[in-house]
Amino acid sequence: MAILFQGGIMKKVSLLMIALIITACGGKPSEPEAAAAVTAEEIEVVVEAAQETSSPPAMVEFVWHSKAEGFSDDALWSHTEYWANVATEAGWDLRLSAIHTPRVENENFDFLWVMVWPTVEARDNAWADWGENHEAAWLELTSETFTYSADNAYGFAPTSGRPATTMNTTGTGIVEYIFCSYREGQGEAQRMAFESMHGDFVDAYEAEMGASSYWWAIMNPLFEPAAENNFDYMWANFFASDSERDAIYSAYGASEHSSQEQVDASCADPASFDTRIIFTAGA
Repeated sequence: MAILFQGGIMKKVSLLMIALIITACGGKPSEPEAAAAVTAEEIEVVVEAAQETSSPPAMVEFVWHSKAEGFSDDALWSHTEYWANVATEAGWDLRLSAIHTPRVENENFDFLWVMVWPTVEARDNAWADWGENHEAAWLELTSETFTYSADNAYGFAPTSGRPATTMNTTGTGIVEYIFCSYREGQGEAQRMAFESMHGDFVDAYEAEMGASSYWWAIMNPLFEPAAENNFDYMWANFFASDSERDAIYSAYGASEHSSQEQVDASCADPASFDTRIIFTAGA
């Protein structure tokens, strides 16, 4: 899908809050200190803790970013490592953050900065602090690396589907987003019935092929999509690798319930991204 999340945003906020903080006292930012890589053990602890909680996150936010002339992968990861350090020190109530890079060129952005918030209050508190104390320093630090606009931050309310049988603790993976609109007379009840069939399919697949890290989530927009790109929900698939994705899709294509996919809803082709975790709470 060429246009991702296009539409009117629920409210205009400073996109610069994604950086959370640069320095405690403002002014010219110092060179970022390297953050230790998020280890598999740290990710496993966070995932296990998330699975034990009964409350899903209130919001997943996606922020469009465009590369500046001085962009490089090293510069991007330097900024994200710096951000992870200061985010931890600031004590923001943020569960997870990741960078999503599209596999097909997108006319609107070069990558997405994704944040998972446990509550709307936590998000609002972060925005307020960011705008008051840290915006100017982050602008100076990142001006040659990337840019973004306050009109292009999009929030979704997530509902998890069948959880992964095996945790992906690599810190990287593949995520794809599928935008769907209910057909006339169809709605959430039909989608949930499809999800139940899909869960049975994954159970049967893993019984034959072995455990996988595949899982999915339904994300409902917290903004009004534009009329020309309207949708009711976004289906998100998560895979650890291309080989895992290809094997599951091959089996899915031969399954009985796959024919139901476009009966209850009209869905666009998947938009695929490489994802890398840059922050996990408690890591």
